[in-house]
Amino acid sequence: MFVISLSELRALRGKSRGLKLMIGARLGNWVIEKEVGRGGMGRVYLAREDPSGKPAAIKVLAADLAQEPGFLQRFEREIEVLRDLDHPNIVHFYESGSQNGVHYYVMEYLEGENFEQLLHEKGRLPWKEVLDAALQLCPALKHAHDRGIIHRDIKPPNLLRTDWGTVKLTDFGIAKVFAARHLTSTGGVVGTAEFLSPEQASGKQATKRSDLYSLGVVLYTLLTGRPPFEGQSSAEILHKHLYAQFDPPKKVVPDIPHELDEIVCQLLAKDPTQRPADGMVLHRDLDRLRRKLERKARHTVVEQPMDQTVADTRAEAGPDPADSNPGVPTLMSRLIQRELAEQNRGSAWSQWFNRPWVLVTLLVICVGLIVWRLWPNRLGTPEYLFEQGSGLMASSEPHDWDKAWHDYLEPLNRNYPNHAFHDEVAQFRQQIDDHSTLRHALAGIKSASTTGEAERFYRRGLRLCQEGDPGAARRIWENVTIAFKGIDSEQRWVHLSEEGLAGMDANVPFSERQGKAIAAVLDQAKKAKDPAEAARIRRALGDLYHEDALADKVIQNGKGQ
Repeated sequence: MFVISLSELRALRGKSRGLKLMIGARLGNWVIEKEVGRGGMGRVYLAREDPSGKPAAIKVLAADLAQEPGFLQRFEREIEVLRDLDHPNIVHFYESGSQNGVHYYVMEYLEGENFEQLLHEKGRLPWKEVLDAALQLCPALKHAHDRGIIHRDIKPPNLLRTDWGTVKLTDFGIAKVFAARHLTSTGGVVGTAEFLSPEQASGKQATKRSDLYSLGVVLYTLLTGRPPFEGQSSAEILHKHLYAQFDPPKKVVPDIPHELDEIVCQLLAKDPTQRPADGMVLHRDLDRLRRKLERKARHTVVEQPMDQTVADTRAEAGPDPADSNPGVPTLMSRLIQRELAEQNRGSAWSQWFNRPWVLVTLLVICVGLIVWRLWPNRLGTPEYLFEQGSGLMASSEPHDWDKAWHDYLEPLNRNYPNHAFHDEVAQFRQQIDDHSTLRHALAGIKSASTTGEAERFYRRGLRLCQEGDPGAARRIWENVTIAFKGIDSEQRWVHLSEEGLAGMDANVPFSERQGKAIAAVLDQAKKAKDPAEAARIRRALGDLYHEDALADKVIQNGKGQ
């Protein structure tokens, strides 16, 4: 095998085309054989370990990445975390390194195709194949999430299917290394907009339920051949993830099972708390669906009863002459059968009790009585309710706190008002309320940062009107109409400000009561014997009404009299 070092490779770069010369180069103990893929992060090569010959996939990162601030530190930190992953449905990570300015990491090499290639070949996949892939991916996600690792970039190119049908997830956690890069309209940079969760789209921290949302987008795409949200730019797609509704998969492909359609829609819930709790819960739901569909498929082929087959055969053969004129043996056998049937029928009571619905009803009543008798407290003891609630309150997930309150702590207060845990429950309630207050405050900051200036001033005028200060509102709206009149993007708020001023002129005249109050104060200033005292009164009045244009005009006229 022809092998060159990276120093020799760098010397030859001026004579050929960059990364093509990676073929035959050595990175650590690995000798590169051929290129097998490329993307926004770099290129992937097939390599073999020297001297064992073990194959591996080496991802060589694009040279400009190393120039980004903090990239190398993130790369080394996140790559180290991946060593903890060891699961049959996750591409195994071997090692990483840096050599002569080239940064790379080495993974298990698999013969097969990624799901983006499968979509390109087939358009969309049969729902049975999609269900099988989901069942394999759920345990892989649970394995990583249990170790605190979030993928952040689940999409078809990162899902591989081997030639023998095993589905594996690759590039686990690598997206966080490239967090400094922004999304592009081409999707070439890490973090493809079509597959990001709403919370990632709004800049929030990704969680395990963010990965489940992205998995839902992948399943939707595999089932229908297109993602749930499309657009001309990343910004448009992210906005749709946050606010738009999608067509259910079954509406696009009617032969998708109803239950599978519901699971995919649940994964695509915009509220993370409405999605499955983790990969194992999702796996349980999918496995239950798989077994149900298998039973349904087996029962669609129903064998005909033997007596029906015989009757059909006889009907095809025509009537039997003996049936129209039964002989003595035949007549005697029928009489005996009738007598036996009468004996087996029994009395009217026995016939009534032998009906299936009666037996089932009696069985349900008996079971209910037994459960009611042996279960002394269906609500649970105060100790049980407090133990379950406090366990959920120890979680770091706020949605677990809501479950603790609604399912355990609130029933504890309601059903056992004299329980011994009032102080602890009060602290838990305060913890929930504090988090809710902080969440709403941060949401306010977030929404304020996306509000235009004209809109912000217009809404300030609204608040002043609601607070009973139309003069200040008038001044703000007049300034909005003057300052932003020539800016196209702000015309909506200019128009609304003009409407507010018109409505104010029609509905909020300068009140008689307000005029009398101002006149009384001016009269008091006029009667003051000390000129300094009179000036102080007029100045105080002016300060109080300086934002009320009409009142200020009345004051100025009064001063001149």
